[in-house]
Amino acid sequence: MQPRKYRRYQYEVPVIFSWEDAQGIRQKHVGLTREASVKGVSVLAITPPPLDANIKLKEFRLPVGQASPMRMFGKGQVVRVEPAHGSLPAGFAVAGGWIVFRKWAKNG
Repeated sequence: MQPRKYRRYQYEVPVIFSWEDAQGIRQKHVGLTREASVKGVSVLAITPPPLDANIKLKEFRLPVGQASPMRMFGKGQVVRVEPAHGSLPAGFAVAGGWIVFRKWAKNG
């Protein structure tokens, strides 16, 4: 197995994601990250976007207790959609875009 190009960070934090559906209507939902890198993210969600959707990840914060709280933003294309399995919700993976990590400013 070839090593990954970018380091992945594993944690669970809320994420707001959106995409434009076939009718041109922006769909917006909430999920929970599983892991992220600077080039992609894996998300658990009750309502995942369709495969190949161009997705925007609005804002999510790293867990409380981090030395420097962070905000993350990004976009990319849905490259994998996994159906719900047992007690786990559906999931999806986004790649081919970017993820930005920024220090959280107290004034928002």
